[in-house]
Amino acid sequence: MTGRAFVSWPDARSLPERPPLTDDDVTERRGAEDMAVLHAEQLLSAAMLDHQRAAAAAPASLPGVCTNCGDACLPRAVYCDDDCRDDHEARVQTLRRQGAGR
Repeated sequence: MTGRAFVSWPDARSLPERPPLTDDDVTERRGAEDMAVLHAEQLLSAAMLDHQRAAAAAPASLPGVCTNCGDACLPRAVYCDDDCRDDHEARVQTLRRQGAGR
């Protein structure tokens, strides 16, 4: 393994609330292109915060233990092989579609 640093995700409770999408100076006149750029930036910011909140709320898997089958794997690996990863991702995606993964 090369020198990868351990990343600790923030706790979901410590993340700030999503900023309002209308938090800008209403006295400033903007053209259509400026408004489109502002709206895209606001949506991207909200989506990134939602993703960070979901990642922080997701249960963390133990490094070195396969998330799918529970077998031992490489020290920093999350899955023991590609089949386990594909199986787990398909199962999680199915649960989300069914509404159980929320």
